[in-house]
Amino acid sequence: MRSPRRIAVVTHDCDVHTGVDSITSWLRDGLTATGDYDVHTHYLATSSRDRRSRRLTVPSSWLRRSLRERRGTEHRWGANAVEFEPMRYRPRRELTGALAGYDLIQLVVGSPVWGVTTANARVPVVMQVATRFGWERPVQLADQPVLPRTWRRAMTALVSRHEAAGLLAVDTVLVENEAMYGWATSIGHPSVRKAMPGVDTDRFSPGPSGHRPTGHLLSVCRLSDPRKGLRRLVDAYAAMTRRRSSVPPLVIAGYTAPPDELRGRVRELGLDDRVVVRTDVPPDDLVELYRGASLFLQSSWEEGLGMSVIEAMACGLPIVATETAGSRETVAPGVNGWLVPQEPATEVPLALAERALQVLADSYDSYCARSRERCLRLFSSDAVLRHFTDAYDELLAARAQPASAPR
Repeated sequence: MRSPRRIAVVTHDCDVHTGVDSITSWLRDGLTATGDYDVHTHYLATSSRDRRSRRLTVPSSWLRRSLRERRGTEHRWGANAVEFEPMRYRPRRELTGALAGYDLIQLVVGSPVWGVTTANARVPVVMQVATRFGWERPVQLADQPVLPRTWRRAMTALVSRHEAAGLLAVDTVLVENEAMYGWATSIGHPSVRKAMPGVDTDRFSPGPSGHRPTGHLLSVCRLSDPRKGLRRLVDAYAAMTRRRSSVPPLVIAGYTAPPDELRGRVRELGLDDRVVVRTDVPPDDLVELYRGASLFLQSSWEEGLGMSVIEAMACGLPIVATETAGSRETVAPGVNGWLVPQEPATEVPLALAERALQVLADSYDSYCARSRERCLRLFSSDAVLRHFTDAYDELLAARAQPASAPR
């Protein structure tokens, strides 16, 4: 029998739950379940206050001997001068040495600049990447105070210059959407393929009572992220209630606390008794929220894919979402839901409301069945995990080939 291959899954170390975290957990658990892989997860610092890092503002950290903290199969890594964002993506000799002990490195990242961290690796590297800084950060920075916004814009400009280098530093690139595929191939990477992550469709599945046409409306996301467009979601719900007073309540659930501006908007529209905000929802409760819903709404300005949409599809929910690179992969208009154009921006809330009411009034059960079927076909673990393992097999087989004899 072949010994399990040792895989290092390298990803971000974030203080809050993100889509990248969901993908990392899904991939780690899926690979481990096959019995063919021994998987260790390596988390890289993303915060200027990371306690494992050598920090410019903390002289006592300058003489720190190691940047690594290890607990079982999980490793957390600091960076040098971590307050300066470009330093977080530089290779570290200690990290490079540790990664050399694996058969293969799998990066699961938001931006291709993270490929720079493994540029000196002596083993094959596969990158699974969602988006680019230049696509996701403008909305995140728009409402920040002037000084932090100016600093982060400068850092974004600096690190964006290295995204192409990060992409070209890896052996195989797995992208989640057509926009990333087009960019990655345009810069000349020789091995780019679409390979979306999946979900556990046994865990995320319709409830025993089946579809719930009168259940609550649901949106799940990182509540503090401006990219999620939650103000316009609330405005869309207000438009729904004006058109149909019996519309079910709206539940906005997810991680971190929502901005005060969102709660203020709910009060301003007189929706306190109809909009429920749930923070830091436990995993089991999240599944039940999906199962009790009638419709899933997403109002994002930008998404690389959107794992919550896939989870909702697995539970048999129709989707109404704004059009993003990610939602174009998950939602088939008229099949399992509808997409709403981002422009004109002032009309997005009303368009979301109209599409949502249309789904609830149409042949609702057909939307539900097709949503679940589409998820099983395109995003179940059985359907997509092989795209990752096939890439590993090809790279490791090529590495095992003896070098050609000199002529």
